[in-house]
Amino acid sequence: MSNQGNQKVSQKESAYVSVKIKIVITAIAISIAVFYLGFSSFQTATTKYLNVEEALQKSSQGEANNLGIIGKLVPNSFHRSTDGMTAYFSITNEESLETLPVSYSGEIGEIFFNQNAEIIIRGSMQSDGLFKTQELSIKCPSKYVDNYEDEKEL
Repeated sequence: MSNQGNQKVSQKESAYVSVKIKIVITAIAISIAVFYLGFSSFQTATTKYLNVEEALQKSSQGEANNLGIIGKLVPNSFHRSTDGMTAYFSITNEESLETLPVSYSGEIGEIFFNQNAEIIIRGSMQSDGLFKTQELSIKCPSKYVDNYEDEKEL
């Protein structure tokens, strides 16, 4: 009987160890999955914003997706498509003569036309050299609103 009792205790211990191992393995797998999802989400959510010249260099190196670019509107480059749903314009930066043609689908406020404002876009470079974006914002537009309102009243 003592041998049988030892077998039962041994079976209970091995069953306990087996359950414990399964719990530890499951916890490790869940931790790895959560870490991977968090890391990959962070990677896609963060974008380093480049100037026009840097963006053109990246696109020539084949890195044309999910680029963030900051630039200024090239004078007289803004126009809308015939259906009014897409805007086309070019941006540049002060240090370079390079320009980047941009296609934007979305709403644009009047402040966009101020040539002092910096335009922030995120999207991808197309094979024809056109930068396609659906994300556009203006950097610090509030400091230009007063000037725009004053010009509007004149």
